[in-house]
Order: sequence, then C-alpha cells, then structure tokens
Amino acid sequence: MRISNDFLGVLAAVIFIVANAYYPAKVLTKNLIGQSPEIARFFRTYLDLHITLNLVGLLLTFIHGHNADERNFILQASMLVTVWLCVVGGIMQWGKQTKIYNKMKLVHTQQFMFIVWALLIIIGHSIL
Repeated sequence: MRISNDFLGVLAAVIFIVANAYYPAKVLTKNLIGQSPEIARFFRTYLDLHITLNLVGLLLTFIHGHNADERNFILQASMLVTVWLCVVGGIMQWGKQTKIYNKMKLVHTQQFMFIVWALLIIIGHSIL
C-alpha cells in the first residue's frame, strides 16, 4: 500500500497544528485558570509531546517535499523556517545555554515567527 504525497502533507499539517497548540494553550490556561501543580505537570508533559510531534512533522515534511512534483522558492523558504524552528527548539530543550540562547529562544517563541511560517506554507501551496 502506497501513501499519497498529498496525504503526507495533510498529516504533517495536522501534526504541526496539534504540536504547536502548546503555546497558545499554555498562555490561555495561565490567563484564564491560573497555575497549579497539576496544570504545570500537564504542560511539562505537553512540552514533550510538542517536541516529539514537531520532529515527526518535520520528518513527514521532508518526505512530502522530497516527493513533491512541484516546488517553489516560497515553499523552500518555509522548509528552512521549519528546520530552523525545530533545531532551535531542540537547542532550547537539550542544548547548553549560551549568549545566543536567549536571542534564539526569543525568536522561536514569538507569534510573529509562527505567522511568517504559516503564511509561507499557505502562500507557497496556493501558487503551485
């Protein structure tokens, strides 16, 4: 049985949506409910899921992009942003804090970066 490349792309998108709901969910919970030990424990577990799902989504995106019949500069830029976000996220989780760490963390966690990433993907697929 062969999985279609379109299915891989949709699956990667769904995985990225679930993975990256982490930050908005954390902010909304903090503002609406507050912080408790149970909530903190839940978000520590969700952070592990966020990291794992983003890595799975990155792998699916690599396969999807490699098997795509058409490519364009915008989609290639979105792939670079995706890789950058995953690498910086990994450095934030497993790396040693350095001087550049705080700058990378600041950019990684900005809503602007997420919006740029999402727009590159949407625009890149709409012009195919």
